[in-house]
Amino acid sequence: MPRPSGRARRSWGRAVLPWAALAVLAALDLVAESRWWPVPVAGLLDEPAHLITAGLVLAAVAPAAARPFLLAALVGSVAIDVDHVPLYLVGDAVAGDGGRPVTHSLAFVLLLLAAAAAVRRYRLPLAGLACGVALHLLRDLATGPGVPLLWPWPGAAQLPYALYAGVLVAATLAATARALRTGGHPSGGHSVVGRPVWRLPR
Repeated sequence: MPRPSGRARRSWGRAVLPWAALAVLAALDLVAESRWWPVPVAGLLDEPAHLITAGLVLAAVAPAAARPFLLAALVGSVAIDVDHVPLYLVGDAVAGDGGRPVTHSLAFVLLLLAAAAAVRRYRLPLAGLACGVALHLLRDLATGPGVPLLWPWPGAAQLPYALYAGVLVAATLAATARALRTGGHPSGGHSVVGRPVWRLPR
C-alpha cells in the first residue's frame, strides 16, 4: 500500500487541529462549570476558551487574512478583558447591565472600526482588534450574566450556550473541510509570502 504523501499528511494533520481545539474548549468549559472557582482560576479557564473561539472562527472564515489582522484579532479576543481591572477596583461604577464593563459592547467594536477607517497606517491591526472583540462578545453572550451589547441602551443580552456551541461546531467543520480541500495550506495552496491574499479595501 503506498504511503500518503507529505502534503496529504499535512492536510490530515491540519484537519485534526480544529477538532482538538474544540475538544480542549469543551473540557475547559466542563471544568469551569463543575464548581465555583476563584476569579484568577476562572480567568485561566475562560481566556484560552476565548482564544480558541476566535481561532476556530477565523480558521473557518478568514484563514488567508493578512497576518497583522489575524494576530490583532487573536490578541483582541482576550485583551478586552483588561477592562475588568477597573471593575474590580471601583465596583459597579464602570459596569453595564449584566455586570460586565460597558466596553463589552458593540459601541466599542464600532469605535475600533471607526479608528481603522480613520488611521490608514494601522487599518489592519485596528480592524483585527475589532474582529477579536466581536468574537470575544460571541462567547460572553453565551456564558455568564450577559453582555451590555447595545450600551448605552439598557439591558443585558444573552444567547443560549447551545447556539454558541453550534457556531463552533460549524466553524470546526468549515475549517476541516478547507484544510482537506486545500491540502492544509490556508491560502488554498498559493504562496502568500510577501503579500497577504486578503486585505481590507483602502
